[in-house]
Amino acid sequence: MVPWYYFVMMSSILMGASTILEKKVLNTAHATAYSAAFTIIILPFSLLFLPFANFKISAYQLLLIYLVSLISTITYVLSARAYRHGNISVASPLFSSLPPMFTVIFAFIFISERLSGLQYVAIAVLIVASYFMMFDTGKNIQDGYHRSKFATILILDSVLMAAGTVLMKYIFNIGVNIFAYMIIAEYFIAFNLVIYMMFRYGGLKEIASNIKQYKIPIITIAILTTLYRVTYYLAALPTSISIVYPLRNSIYIVITVIIGGIIFGERKLALKAILSAVILVAAYTLLAF
Repeated sequence: MVPWYYFVMMSSILMGASTILEKKVLNTAHATAYSAAFTIIILPFSLLFLPFANFKISAYQLLLIYLVSLISTITYVLSARAYRHGNISVASPLFSSLPPMFTVIFAFIFISERLSGLQYVAIAVLIVASYFMMFDTGKNIQDGYHRSKFATILILDSVLMAAGTVLMKYIFNIGVNIFAYMIIAEYFIAFNLVIYMMFRYGGLKEIASNIKQYKIPIITIAILTTLYRVTYYLAALPTSISIVYPLRNSIYIVITVIIGGIIFGERKLALKAILSAVILVAAYTLLAF
């Protein structure tokens, strides 16, 4: 059997590639319309895992899955807006540091996950190193990215991501099949976004326009997303989410900050490379101890 941390690494690499490509699309695409188009395209790819799905799910479990899908719908839109308007080497560190912090807290409170003292220290190092990656200059904190109008988006999105992550782990803990979960959640998310687009924006017409205009990148992102979610679920099933989530994000942040920063010509990459090394050491500590 493949060790869970291999699935974490695969998920991180695939998610990093997806985020970099997504950033390129969002340089011109409307964030909400893109999110809706993306969630529709991903539906047929999720059905590839239908042979592995077990749909013996109670009404209570189905309600919880819909709640996660609702949280995911909101975070899709918020994340897309942040990547649309901000540097990838700024937004991705915050999305990689803040959610794990809240996840560890929520997992401790709501699903009784406990880690060793050294693992909590490693998570703290991951969060601090990721946080300092957000600075593009040597200026003081009040000139940082979090002072912009996107600070609220970043914080709210992080809290929601953490809540959705812990709720997802709880759903797995009460016996829901991960492939059934993925398929049902994807259809719920697509439904939510289509309804939102119909009431707020151009509805199906605008979604179709985005699919037509960005067909190849959206299909590619949908494939990458399907794969990184499956590998993430396979890692989360046997292991504490308090470990899996920070570990995945630490590897992901190195990919997006270094490679994405080079691609998009962003600044202070030498400093961010050093911080990435710190993150990897902390990630190893989290895994080894």
